[in-house]
Amino acid sequence: MLLFGLIVLTTACVSTAKYNAHIDDEVSVKALRKDVVFAKKVLLKKHVDIDWYVPKDQLVFRLDSFKNSLQQAMKPNDFSMQFSKVIATFGHGHTHLSTLNKKQTKEAYKRYKKTKNPLNYIRFKSFNDRIMIDENFSNDSMLPTKVEVLAVNGLRYSDFYTHSKGMRAGDGFIKTLEPHIFSRTYKGYLNREIGMVDSVTLALKKGDSVFTYVLRRDFPKDKPRDLQQDSLKLVNKTPPVHLTKAERSQLKKQKKDQRKRLDRQKQYYGYNTILKEYTRRITFPDPNDSTIAVLKINDFTSGNAKKGYPAIFDSIQQLGIEHLILDLRGNGGGFPKHINELYSFLTTSDKPIAVTADEVKVRSKTVMFSQYYNPMNVISHTLFLPFVLYGSSKALVETHKRPNNNYYYKINFKKDFRLRDNKFAGDVYVLIDGLSYSASSIVSAALQNEGKAVFVGEETGGDYNGTVAGVMKNYTMPHSKIDVRFGLMTFRPNTERDLKGRGVMPDIQMTPNFEDWLEGKDNEVDWVLKAIEAKKQLGLEK
Repeated sequence: MLLFGLIVLTTACVSTAKYNAHIDDEVSVKALRKDVVFAKKVLLKKHVDIDWYVPKDQLVFRLDSFKNSLQQAMKPNDFSMQFSKVIATFGHGHTHLSTLNKKQTKEAYKRYKKTKNPLNYIRFKSFNDRIMIDENFSNDSMLPTKVEVLAVNGLRYSDFYTHSKGMRAGDGFIKTLEPHIFSRTYKGYLNREIGMVDSVTLALKKGDSVFTYVLRRDFPKDKPRDLQQDSLKLVNKTPPVHLTKAERSQLKKQKKDQRKRLDRQKQYYGYNTILKEYTRRITFPDPNDSTIAVLKINDFTSGNAKKGYPAIFDSIQQLGIEHLILDLRGNGGGFPKHINELYSFLTTSDKPIAVTADEVKVRSKTVMFSQYYNPMNVISHTLFLPFVLYGSSKALVETHKRPNNNYYYKINFKKDFRLRDNKFAGDVYVLIDGLSYSASSIVSAALQNEGKAVFVGEETGGDYNGTVAGVMKNYTMPHSKIDVRFGLMTFRPNTERDLKGRGVMPDIQMTPNFEDWLEGKDNEVDWVLKAIEAKKQLGLEK
């Protein structure tokens, strides 16, 4: 047994070393070209609606041109960066290539397993070729915010920006997503290039001042005993309070109830344990007017939407809110069921309705069925075999062929068609930007189609008419080991328009302004507050 354990451990170490070495090794031109051929075959054969925005002959031409342009060996991640710029021109924002991150050695894992990477606790804000520290959630309260990041450990943001331009685009022909996306991809780039280290050195700029700041990783520390403090505690020790058995039981129940309330609140509103903030939260932008509220939603993945949104709109009703500002800026999307719950409280329809079309387009009859068996897993396909058989059989039944020879998979059932008694009847304003993407764009399209809301901000990064997403599938290129990743379903909102490849257009166009952001201004919210006040003055309130 001991010998077997040593063999497994040695094999794992060798495997890690081999994997990490591959990342630093150059892949030959011949092998890279074979990977492009592999990707071309997968995309043309497996990707649903691959030619939604670009005809297939042009897709083939672009892939072949890129293959022929490869004239020198490249490291896998450099190849991924160059190839991504070709994939991005296809117009499918969810379709992208992976990058390879080095695996931790046994020594690094042991050293860092209980530590916190401070970069993960920073929220960046990008303005094209500039990136700023927007918020600091780390334990280092001295780290300044509203400052420009010039470099981290010598890795200049300007170089990252130059090399990364064109790698990730919005759906169709949309240009608003890319200026924002760097705030999210930059952190991954830093973690990939720097790896696990004790500290990072940030080159920062504020006004005309350039300075460095060392941000240290959080290590668990044993607090040294302070004998003087211990003796003071003994002298000033408060006499113990003796509780009866009934009082102890009551106190225990109160603490348990308090924990339950907090857990329920985190569940309903969603909670980010890293940033220690709620995903869905209600705020009041005007301290003098409690009838105006902002419902900020960071994503459509966190928390229990089925219970959360009824609780939120019950609160909105009880608080007497008449003007609701739905803030979807920076919301990259999530689950259809989440937006369906939100939409059910905002729709003007007097009949049960879902936010998405009832069926999604898929590539073949068996594509959803096969997801239950790929990859095969001995444990899940043995212990949970009845569930696997039921789910896969249901997927097969729910996939059918239409007269147009395309296959469709049913996603909306009776339980998804909501009709709420306490729908919000007041004024609705929706704030959107280039990072309002995927599910955010779908719910925005449905609301805009109904004329329910006034939209303020930028064109969404996601297509008004839908997006290819859902279950994401990876296909690993054999030589570079880079994944080609894309969704298996074409989701569409419950509406459609003729304009192709463009997002939800704002009624009031507002582009992010660096100077105003630096001063803490929120121009979109400010515009809404002025518009509400103007309506009040004219007596046009609902």
